[in-house]
Amino acid sequence: MLTLKQNQPQLLTLNHYLWRCVEKPAVNATLKMIAAGLEVSFTVKESQPLITATVQQEPMLMVCQDSAVELFLAFADTKEQANAQDFKPYIEKCLYLNIEINAAGICYAKHGHSRKNRVAFTPEQMQSLGISTQIEADKWQVHFTVPRQLISSLCGYDAFAHVFALNLYKISETPEHEHYVAFNPIAEPKPNFHLPQYFALAQVLPE
Repeated sequence: MLTLKQNQPQLLTLNHYLWRCVEKPAVNATLKMIAAGLEVSFTVKESQPLITATVQQEPMLMVCQDSAVELFLAFADTKEQANAQDFKPYIEKCLYLNIEINAAGICYAKHGHSRKNRVAFTPEQMQSLGISTQIEADKWQVHFTVPRQLISSLCGYDAFAHVFALNLYKISETPEHEHYVAFNPIAEPKPNFHLPQYFALAQVLPE
């Protein structure tokens, strides 16, 4: 169980290099639960990150072809299920979100119960993330917040107040730069981040 203390940042290292990795960038992330939601920051040791998507548009571009970071969140369909001792997220049996952002701050975000037929974030939901990025000589950073109100509206209950699940990734599917980095390991033979059963369970504790 990953425990997050309210208003205290938690530093995580993404050190599981999976499948085909032509490059192996060092990646850290910081999570901080505040009243407004989950603050997320990624720091990637990577010079000249690949950026082809530079404008946010509809339909959303697949930024996983670029140098991108990803946050996946999974929630039980009810708070009773979230509080159960045996809660474990599985595809088609929980709501999950994928938020994928390249070094230019262009975002691909959807929610649903399976990899197919997912619902795209509306422009208003996308804007509510408050995405910002910074590129330096040898690293780049992404900052955003997943609003508590957004998650509550999608789940029908205050899901951040109960056990949920998450995984964090760094990716580029472009062959010349291809890599797949994860916080929690994935024991599958082919690249696939859409597997909630491999997410880490998380819980927010009081200060």
